Amino acid sequence: MKFLSFIKKFLPWLIALLLFVYLFYQNPPAQVWKAFGYVRLWIFVPYTIAYFLGILFLDSYSLAKVLSKFCIPISLREILPARSVSYLLSLVNYNAGQVALALYLKRSKQASFFKALGSLLFVLLIDLYWVTTFAFIGSFFIPLNLGPIHVNSWVQKISFLLFLGFFLHLSFWRSWFSRLFKFHVRFRFSDWIRGKHLFQTFHEARSLDYLHIAFLRLPMHLMIIASLYVAIVSFQASVSFFTVITTVPVILMIGVVPLTPGGLGTVQAATVEFLKNEITSSLFVSGDITPEQLLFAISLAWMFANYLLKSLWGLFYMKRMQADLFKEE
Repeated sequence: MKFLSFIKKFLPWLIALLLFVYLFYQNPPAQVWKAFGYVRLWIFVPYTIAYFLGILFLDSYSLAKVLSKFCIPISLREILPARSVSYLLSLVNYNAGQVALALYLKRSKQASFFKALGSLLFVLLIDLYWVTTFAFIGSFFIPLNLGPIHVNSWVQKISFLLFLGFFLHLSFWRSWFSRLFKFHVRFRFSDWIRGKHLFQTFHEARSLDYLHIAFLRLPMHLMIIASLYVAIVSFQASVSFFTVITTVPVILMIGVVPLTPGGLGTVQAATVEFLKNEITSSLFVSGDITPEQLLFAISLAWMFANYLLKSLWGLFYMKRMQADLFKEE
């Protein structure tokens, strides 16, 4: 059991490391470092800061709405510092960030830990289906391949299964089948799961609640998708905006697959592979830098910039707040 636990814990990091070794083998570090020199900081830095603050605000606002409706009343002003700290903790482990936020709500607001965690899962589910929806739509407009894998077909099949799963999910919680066919059969498992605090948000949420929160989360997802376009422009290159909005959702969907922590490595590899033939720049004419090297540098710069902002912002609020409110017992 200890060996399996060890594998489960460290295998994703090993896969991420191997992906970066491969990427740096294909794109020598000296060339990637050279590509960093082409960034126009007057575009990249202000946009990265505005992007981070915009995502934090939209995320915290919609989260406050969900928590206030299904768990405990909380304002944007109250949730924003705690969400900032959870961003910091999520850099190490995404689940740890969510658990820490639920613990904070329990200790500071006397909220039910599992109810709070269930509300976070509710938001996570909506985010997953936004990514799936955009990736599904994008897969019909541009051919994407990773080696022998036809990514478009993979995305469409996975999306279909997820859409079916969401329909069954709503059918269970809203009792659609029993209402449609006029039968009432009680199962112990069904009663048990509906009574658990962890699933109270799903039990109480109506279809309109899903649509309302999805609408609140939509601007955030549109910002995430469009961000790569600005990042590429800031590195003195260009790409069709249509290509970005159809390709980035597929990249994000690949990042959601739990092969590596937070899509580390998989997102960078997919970005290079999918956009290397779509990006153009006068920098490529001399041959000193290749599209693959520039794209790899862009993806690294974007990742590190966001990690840095999450770290600094989270540490700032961690010092202002009671750090022990976030610690597991």
